[in-house]
Amino acid sequence: MRIFDFIAKLFSKSKTAEKPVSPEMQAALETWLTMYCHQDSTLNNNNSLDLPAAISSEFARLVMAESDIHVSSPYLDKQFQKFLKRFLLKADLAFALGSMAFKPYVSGKKILVDMIRADRFAPTAFDSSGQATAAVFLSRKVIGRTYYTRLETHTFHAENQTYTVENKAYFSLSPDSLGTECSLQSVSGWENLQEIQTIKNIEKPLFAVYQNPAANTVDMDSPVGLSCFAHAEELIREANDQWARIQWEFKGTELAVDARQDLFRRDETGNRPDLPVGNKRLFRKYAINPEDRLSDALQTFSPNIRDVSLFNGLNHILQRIEFNVGLAYGTLSNPTDIEKTAEEIKSSKQRSYVQVDKMQSALQETFENLVYAMSVYASLYELDSGQNPELSCTWGDSVLEDTDKEFQRRAQLVTMGALRPELLLAWYFAISEQNAIGMMPQSDSLFGDEYADSFTV
Repeated sequence: MRIFDFIAKLFSKSKTAEKPVSPEMQAALETWLTMYCHQDSTLNNNNSLDLPAAISSEFARLVMAESDIHVSSPYLDKQFQKFLKRFLLKADLAFALGSMAFKPYVSGKKILVDMIRADRFAPTAFDSSGQATAAVFLSRKVIGRTYYTRLETHTFHAENQTYTVENKAYFSLSPDSLGTECSLQSVSGWENLQEIQTIKNIEKPLFAVYQNPAANTVDMDSPVGLSCFAHAEELIREANDQWARIQWEFKGTELAVDARQDLFRRDETGNRPDLPVGNKRLFRKYAINPEDRLSDALQTFSPNIRDVSLFNGLNHILQRIEFNVGLAYGTLSNPTDIEKTAEEIKSSKQRSYVQVDKMQSALQETFENLVYAMSVYASLYELDSGQNPELSCTWGDSVLEDTDKEFQRRAQLVTMGALRPELLLAWYFAISEQNAIGMMPQSDSLFGDEYADSFTV
């Protein structure tokens, strides 16, 4: 049973509660998860290109590769950097399922962050901007033959700035049943959790939810995010079908020699043909036909292979997938078969840049909410005295620009006297102009005449 089914049973008792996630979104989420995990029942997974995981991983690389993210509070920055290292390993899962929740909690002197995938939590209320203000998170334990389920409900009350966390535990003998409610104290590891806790003077939820920035075409009334490959589901299946045809073409056109059985030497028993060692796939025997001519007794099977047309078909499908998901041509497809002009190259890269930029902006807002939640817990448990910590994010722009070429261009401007050297250093090292001045050598010019030729494009 899914978390949505668990929650539906609880919410069915209340006539005023909002429905968490529509059945359409639940079905879509399950599809994305099975495709990402290489378990789509509509595919012959032996012939799968594993494109959902590849697309998600590529977006994770483009979004996070040049990121430089820090928190102004030294204590919180240390905690955040530990979280960030773990997130880099799961970023592709967040993009694949369309969303991921981040829920901080205190463990001793540390603040840890739970990363909850989209099928393990359900938002139950939203504000006017579409941000989740309440959610239910699922945790499960199996002890012996008993399944223990904990539903942790977080609710932010904007009208009086209070925040409520409620824990309920259930046990069942079946993994598909929520079962009967039990006390938290009866479950090892949950005995120290409070059943209900209220925190005052809270400005926003103490959890953060990332959602892919795209219009929801599955349920237009839902603020829940779509998978990064949601608009290419059928194309991905077509690509796998085409890949299966290519594999069959190579298998079906393997070189073979068809020969009558009497042309082969007999084995030690004298009964079966003794095929050459290591060539059993090459030779194919058939029964003796007295009417066969001697010239027909030995035939070579070597048909022409249609690899060029088949691979061209696959390449066109991959290019369509790239267009639909927002990746530049050549990311999945053959890069030598596209983009004949500079304008086409720029347009293709810009599409990828715009998509990645939107994802980075959404992720930055999510991290800002997470840092706020971490700061609240740090203050409550007297772990940090810093107030209103700020998050600084630098994402880089190599998705659109070639850094080496851009350096050459700016360096040439410096040698021409059209750009101050400290601005070049500030851009290249991502530092302030004042720090760049401190790095410069003690001379009137950063680049002497003897270095001018080295910056010529």
